[in-house]
Amino acid sequence: MVILLSRLEGKLTKVMKYGSPSYGEHPEQDQKIDVPILILQFPVRVKSPPASSVNTQTANVSFVQLIFPRESGSYSKHLNANIVVEGTLAKGIKGEHFTDVVMTVKRVNPVDPPMY
Repeated sequence: MVILLSRLEGKLTKVMKYGSPSYGEHPEQDQKIDVPILILQFPVRVKSPPASSVNTQTANVSFVQLIFPRESGSYSKHLNANIVVEGTLAKGIKGEHFTDVVMTVKRVNPVDPPMY
């Protein structure tokens, strides 16, 4: 199995989504989850490797849900900031995936503010 690291740049925000048990079908009973979303600077096209059992292509992806491992700490220090994230991309297929493409984050780097 080959795991490819990808790099994406954009603005980190968070949105509230409904979680289990019904993911919005019964909002009064569902968990309310803050989901970190990277709004990409430019839309990208994502395609699975040819050997993948899920060999699909998603075009014009403008935002990606970020999954931060517990050991990486809080992502809140990067909220509303432009960042570059490095990690592995996957198709959003689980109940807790709220976008077509998700990234498990390995590294976060702030983007330097432009110098005028």
